[in-house]
Amino acid sequence: MNEILKAIKADLKNAMTLEVQFRKENVKDGDHYDLVIAQKTVSRAIISMIPETGKKPGDTTEEDIFKLLKKYIGNEKERTLYELSFLKRDDVEGKSAPEVKKIVKDKIQELGTDLTSYHIKLAQNYLPESASAEEISEFIETLDLSQFKNKMQAMGLIMKQFPGCDGNTAKKVLLAF
Repeated sequence: MNEILKAIKADLKNAMTLEVQFRKENVKDGDHYDLVIAQKTVSRAIISMIPETGKKPGDTTEEDIFKLLKKYIGNEKERTLYELSFLKRDDVEGKSAPEVKKIVKDKIQELGTDLTSYHIKLAQNYLPESASAEEISEFIETLDLSQFKNKMQAMGLIMKQFPGCDGNTAKKVLLAF
């Protein structure tokens, strides 16, 4: 089993233990309580997404878990948009699915790091630090882009080199070449 999944499972076990303690002490709110419940929710969500990889938990790679974490973070950001009323029903009503997807993507980009929650922060903690545009650029310089029919085909190499890297940043840097 990979180290990230082990950490997620250990955090789930710890959160469940703390939740039991809180219940014994009749604590049902507060920042610490909310953080413990969020940790339990995030851990369970990631573990429950593992079948999407088509692998058993013990066979997953860190890359598999990173993909699941990114998917979870994206879903959580979209949910948070609606929960915090950054997007309202009127903003998307009557729009096609691709239009709604674009509206959501644009709003998430616009809000950047202002769009966050305990769930998002906890999931992001499992991802490696994202590479800077400069680091990505230096890596691209080492690649022979002429070996690709289209330079966008190098995205796979970039994402493999920098797990957890923001795909939009990598794409912008690559397109500048």
